[in-house]
Amino acid sequence: MNMKLFIYLSFALIIFTGMILAQPFKVDHGQFLLHDKPFQIMSGEIHYARIPPEYWRQRLMMAKSMGLNTISTYVFWNLHEPKPGEFTFSGIADISKFVKIAREVGLYVILRPGPYVCAEWEFGGYPSWLLKDHDLIVRKNDKKFLDACEKYLARLGKELAPLQITHGGPIIMVQVENEYGSYGNDTVYVGKIRDMILKAGFDVPLFSADGPSQMHNAVVSGVLPAVNGAVGEEVFTAIKQFSPDGPFFVPEYYPGWLDHWGEQHAHTDAQTNAAEIDSMLKSGISVNLYMFHGGTNFGFLNGANDGGTLQPQPTSYDYDAPLDEAGRPTQKYYALREIYLRHQPAGTTVPDVPPTNPVISIPRFVLHETMGLFDKLPKPISSLNPLSMEDVGQSYGYILYRTRLTERDSGLLILKNLCDYGIVFLNGTKIASLDRRHRQHSVKLNVKAVPSDLDILVENEGRINYGEDLPDNRKGITDKVLLNGKELTGWDMYSLPMDDISSVSFLSGKNVAGPVLRHGTFSLDHVGDTFFDMRGWGKGAVWVNGHNAGRFWYIGPQQTLYIPGVWLHQGLNNVVVLDIENDSAKSIEGLPEPILNTLVEDKLAPPRPVRRKGMIQLTADTIVKEGSFVPGSTAQAITFVPVHGRFVCLQSLSSLNNDPFASIAELNLVDVHGHILPRDKWSIYFVDSEELDAEDGRAENIFDDDPATIWHTQWSAHQPAHPHEIAIDLGDEYVIGGFQYLPRAQNRPGKIQSYKFFVQQKPFAIISP
Repeated sequence: MNMKLFIYLSFALIIFTGMILAQPFKVDHGQFLLHDKPFQIMSGEIHYARIPPEYWRQRLMMAKSMGLNTISTYVFWNLHEPKPGEFTFSGIADISKFVKIAREVGLYVILRPGPYVCAEWEFGGYPSWLLKDHDLIVRKNDKKFLDACEKYLARLGKELAPLQITHGGPIIMVQVENEYGSYGNDTVYVGKIRDMILKAGFDVPLFSADGPSQMHNAVVSGVLPAVNGAVGEEVFTAIKQFSPDGPFFVPEYYPGWLDHWGEQHAHTDAQTNAAEIDSMLKSGISVNLYMFHGGTNFGFLNGANDGGTLQPQPTSYDYDAPLDEAGRPTQKYYALREIYLRHQPAGTTVPDVPPTNPVISIPRFVLHETMGLFDKLPKPISSLNPLSMEDVGQSYGYILYRTRLTERDSGLLILKNLCDYGIVFLNGTKIASLDRRHRQHSVKLNVKAVPSDLDILVENEGRINYGEDLPDNRKGITDKVLLNGKELTGWDMYSLPMDDISSVSFLSGKNVAGPVLRHGTFSLDHVGDTFFDMRGWGKGAVWVNGHNAGRFWYIGPQQTLYIPGVWLHQGLNNVVVLDIENDSAKSIEGLPEPILNTLVEDKLAPPRPVRRKGMIQLTADTIVKEGSFVPGSTAQAITFVPVHGRFVCLQSLSSLNNDPFASIAELNLVDVHGHILPRDKWSIYFVDSEELDAEDGRAENIFDDDPATIWHTQWSAHQPAHPHEIAIDLGDEYVIGGFQYLPRAQNRPGKIQSYKFFVQQKPFAIISP
């Protein structure tokens, strides 16, 4: 080795070792040390962007008063760089101010900058402009993507690196990526994100966060392995694989859970939470509550999941957390506070619970003035084919597609890749609403007169924030439109981001049919937080004194919108409501409490299937095959001695994941030559269990030609044990020589292990319950 290089490296090693030894917060012999003394992290997650800045101090004081010593927060790239190279760190995006207030309150900070964060946040925190480049692939070892990440992290470092504990600030740890192990296994990519964070000036300990079974996909050198969602002994088992001595840290313990539109509000038991936290703290485990306080997805910043179909999250991020959406302590808060007080180090003083902000009622008021959404459209962007929101430079809101039909025609209008909610109009008359959640993308159209204007209004309901579909997240109509099999061309696109409604002109008493903007006022003698009651309205968004309070949707479970008192003032206050589905609702009142768990019948939802009750009777003489499926997400072909039959049944005896679930993405039958048999006459004869509440897990999904949709046994309310049966009436009798089984994609629960396959000419007997 060159002597000069040797001396340089030796000197650098000495300096680096000295920095480690001198660090105020570090890891030593498997434990966290703060100023060279053992430190157990008792943390709670709070997201600055989900709380008005005026309330940051009160929310942080609530954390301190519950007995927490640390707060954790994600950093949202799309909030800070809404356009390429244009950064903002003011107002609700002033994260350095948030961190400084935490220090003033007496809390340390764990920073989770991503760049991917999930968080039930739009696009998992990624800015939508990444999708304008169709060659760029997010969350991959893709140069264009990584270059954008590095610029963001470098700019973030300028804001927050000076606030690390190594520089006198409160930031003690920084997370690298987020739950990458459930997405991929490219540790080279994770390592590059780690290096960017280091290069940005972050010199406190780094850590990762993954589920127990996914950690092996994401652990890289120089990054502490930590485990999400684990409790008790599972924490030790998971982390000891990579770090036998610890430290043992759970970045996400869930004292609540997230919601989706059209599903029940989540709820967890406070006493169970308290007992689990108590046990882990006694065992020396460091824990972060996800969430301590959820807050609100103001504006259009909610994300969406993909449970076989789109599952957009509502505006409220209450999360059934210890602190409710308005920052008020719940029963869960006090149950956990009792536990945390027991585990305070000697000499620690925990302040009393501070007062909450005032909450007011507002008498019902009428919004008298109106304007049709289509009455004053912006200048259109013209294209031969429909363009996505991203292609026209739009991030959120709505987009209107318009084309002129010059030929009389009738048939099926198909919107290929409708993302997400579309309303079809012909010459201004509404024809239908189509909901991606229900995989609706077509409607019968009869064009009697020409020329006719076809309008399609599309809402971005929130980009997917988790899972394999993350890169495929463009909004609007992202493919083509067909009428009676012919592609429609010549489109005008009107961008309606609704980011500034100050120029909207309203008329008093005007009746509007279709999507409508309504304006009204109310007067206050004193201000306080309130909850706008949106029951009776349709689907849309609300602005209060210019602030976008978020979305409402009649289906629930959320029926109110949280309105922070700091948005209101004494005297006259202005309210604007956009309703794209109900042009008759006109009034609102403010309630002192939210309504977060009221579901209303979804008018667009397909009817729940009617199933036979009882238990299917299967006999050994009709078994044509039994065996085990292998792990993996690819199709598996099974053959057997050909047999005549019309009724088939696949019985799941066990799961590859050792859980009670079974699922199938697609099932095909083949003849003696291996050719796939037709499925146009298939119907479900019997199924013992299917998830119809928390996702569309209906049995018919196994023959709908869509691998993304699945049959899944119940998991949200009940979890019946194996065996599980799904039986099909083929409609006609065939000679069957085998079947093709396509499991649910990737590492998701419910893949069948051992099975039996039955074939009969006559219907299976059903034993009544």
